[in-house]
Amino acid sequence: VAWFTIVVCPAQFFISTIGYQMEQKGDVNGSYSSIFSATYGAVAIFAAVGGRVADAVGCGACQGFATACIAVSFAILALPSSAGLEVQGLGMTVYSLGRLFIFAMYFSNIGRRFGFVNYGTLAGVGLLISAIWSLLQYPLLSWAVDSGATGANVLCMCMLCATMPYTVWLAKRERLERIERRKS
Repeated sequence: VAWFTIVVCPAQFFISTIGYQMEQKGDVNGSYSSIFSATYGAVAIFAAVGGRVADAVGCGACQGFATACIAVSFAILALPSSAGLEVQGLGMTVYSLGRLFIFAMYFSNIGRRFGFVNYGTLAGVGLLISAIWSLLQYPLLSWAVDSGATGANVLCMCMLCATMPYTVWLAKRERLERIERRKS
């Protein structure tokens, strides 16, 4: 729940500011906002593949992948306008893929770790905690509007990177569990 709670706030901030940030970078007609909407919806075709990958390598590795995708999207957003709008398309794509995996891995990990007897309660409590934490996106939004978005983007990237040790630990733990199961 802690990983999910921390990564959802930047993920929500991205959604709430992408149109504004693209406008600030020169997307005066909203083309890149439209591209984001299409990309965000289109990555759903990877949901089953994501589930298969999680089954093969574990939730930890997939959580690390998801977190890295969203961190990269913030790094791309932090680039100066002179980098061009085209690079933002890549950022939007990796963001969308990362967000898909974040939610899929959260729900998968709850079921994998705790079973399904209290699955709804556990998932719901985690969503409530993350929703409350996500209210931090509003001061971030205010900061981005008042001072430019680069600082907020870098802070979001740092929040995401701070969760990477957990994903590495979980990936190693799951790998050892798979090795032990094969020995049995």
